[in-house]
Amino acid sequence: MNVQLRVYNPDVDFLRVRDFLSETYQAFGKPLNWRIERWNWARYHPMMFDGDAASNIRLWEEAVGLWENAEGEIVGVVNVEMPRYGEAYVHRRPGYDFLLDEMIAYAEANLLDRDDNSLSFFVCERDAPFQELLRERGYQQHTDYPGYDSEFVIEGRPEVKLPEGFVVQSMAEGGDLALRCKVQGLGFDHPDPAEWTTPEEYEQVQQAPDYRPELDLYARAPDGEYASCCIVWYDARNRMGIFEPVCTHPAYRRMGMGRAVMMEGVRRITALGAKTAQVGSGLTFYEAIGFRKICVSYRWSKVI
Repeated sequence: MNVQLRVYNPDVDFLRVRDFLSETYQAFGKPLNWRIERWNWARYHPMMFDGDAASNIRLWEEAVGLWENAEGEIVGVVNVEMPRYGEAYVHRRPGYDFLLDEMIAYAEANLLDRDDNSLSFFVCERDAPFQELLRERGYQQHTDYPGYDSEFVIEGRPEVKLPEGFVVQSMAEGGDLALRCKVQGLGFDHPDPAEWTTPEEYEQVQQAPDYRPELDLYARAPDGEYASCCIVWYDARNRMGIFEPVCTHPAYRRMGMGRAVMMEGVRRITALGAKTAQVGSGLTFYEAIGFRKICVSYRWSKVI
């Protein structure tokens, strides 16, 4: 097949890659490529705007390798997740496994950790062709800290249960950016406000093409404090909603807040036509509210 590697053009290719990921997510019969929320979040994560935002964005964009066939269709992508090198993610269309060796070589030539020349790939345990090539090239699999994808099959509109005086609202209803940043910072156990996303950085998150303010949810306490929050990203092609991120203020844990914002998210995507919801986690919290693991991924690494 006539397939060419070309330079990534962010003005044109961000949405093209997003569409490629949506088109191929279920094409293997099992999740091997990223979902669309991870592509959005990688480019618009608050870390991109921490410090020298322009340099972070440029580094991330320069890392992307993009392969097209003779018809101009994207058939393969290699990228990093954060604005740093040393970890690579590989995505391809069915029928293009022959590109995997070239894609690994691209990552080895361009994406090594600049301190120790190491490189890691994250691979679904059911992706045998990719694992075989990595093994042949001397990579070692690490089974500590696996990554999970979990799925919730939607059956009707779930009930949202909240203590008296609490309500679930969205950022489309006039949400307070400072409070939204605060609950996310505390929810991920960062007590120092200096570690929180700033309102200005969060405004950049809101520029992600697939961000919908009506799906950016928070539970509000009677005193106005935000108790829990989540963003739901909706993939209409796959009739699937994806939760990223989800967290709860430490003072409001074990009160059903996380479940409440997520079930409200499920209700809202059900109205859009969703059949499933997913989250990139295997925590027991998600299992307790009805999510089931569908994929586990492991890190494969090597020092070049």
